[in-house]
Amino acid sequence: MLPRDPLSLTPVARAGAVLPVADPRQQAFQRALAGQLGQSMQAEVLSKLPDGSFVVRVADMAARMPLPNGVQAGAQVPMTLVALHPRPTFALATAQGGQAFAEAGPALAEAAGAQGAPLAFLEGREAAALTRASALLAKTQALPTPAATPGDAGASLSKTGKALGDVIAAALASETRQTAALGRTPLLGAPGAGAAQIAAALQEGMEKSGLFYESHVAEWAQGTRAQAELAAEPQARGMAPPSDPATAQLINLQLNAHEQARVAWQGQLWPGQELRWEIERERDAPDGHAGGHGDSEDGQGNWQSRLTLRFGSLGEVAAKVVLSGGQLHIRLDAPASARALLEAGSGRLADALDAAGTPLGTLAIHDLTDRDEQGK
Repeated sequence: MLPRDPLSLTPVARAGAVLPVADPRQQAFQRALAGQLGQSMQAEVLSKLPDGSFVVRVADMAARMPLPNGVQAGAQVPMTLVALHPRPTFALATAQGGQAFAEAGPALAEAAGAQGAPLAFLEGREAAALTRASALLAKTQALPTPAATPGDAGASLSKTGKALGDVIAAALASETRQTAALGRTPLLGAPGAGAAQIAAALQEGMEKSGLFYESHVAEWAQGTRAQAELAAEPQARGMAPPSDPATAQLINLQLNAHEQARVAWQGQLWPGQELRWEIERERDAPDGHAGGHGDSEDGQGNWQSRLTLRFGSLGEVAAKVVLSGGQLHIRLDAPASARALLEAGSGRLADALDAAGTPLGTLAIHDLTDRDEQGK
């Protein structure tokens, strides 16, 4: 299998221990914040601890939590409470303007001897999938809350908001981050298929991944999609509640697709042939150019696709394909031993693309180690 990116949670070392989730003090801390789920507040940074975490005053309580680099004692940090379980989790901004998520717990005396997992901190690209959920959670504050009943007299947030909060908490609790929809079975039965058959299989795999399920349900309701097509998607086969880590991962992938115009699929193209496929809208740069490939037709950026495969004779080959102005721009990253073979076939590739009506604009072949060095 292709290696999957780990979830980049930055655990704070436990110089002072973290309370277990079931500890009464942790539970009391959660109850004190329960009425403020989805609300924005200011946290005053009181001090920085030797382990790198901070003591802050938030909602008139002292709490311990990790914060972005550069935060100093005395600062006022705006944040939004987006989840209560397994620990209260806040959304806040980094110094670079990005989004971050940090767990919080009650501030403990230095001598406290509790044991538990370190507080989680998520930032950068890894937090992007949760950013949309956080925004949606905040918007639910404007939704009308159903009339209270004796059993829920303290309710102050809609069911939608609570569900989104559970999704964020479940994603933070996951030990590894799922960065692509996972194909459970090979797309093709055997190698040797033609280009049209491979393209159709790729399209079908992406459509049945579950990333677009709600859109497909809307199409079915309008009579433009057969119910049998819906039955092949994970949601139709039955899934655990949104608070389940696996389900939360899929929801986050859907939110990421909506927020960043990016989708990814990972599985087998045919038995034994591993494939990772990414599709992303390449944003236009401030000068109006999309990633160096010229202006996009709609001013919203060009579409690009990345494929990573492993071949017995070539080794791992990564391809980046950008469609711009009716031309394809292709970059191949492969082992140095495969470069001569790929260059020898470049003419046939150009002829095939011309015949298909999509001329080859540029073809660049690079050593795979150059790509790996740039990614470090």
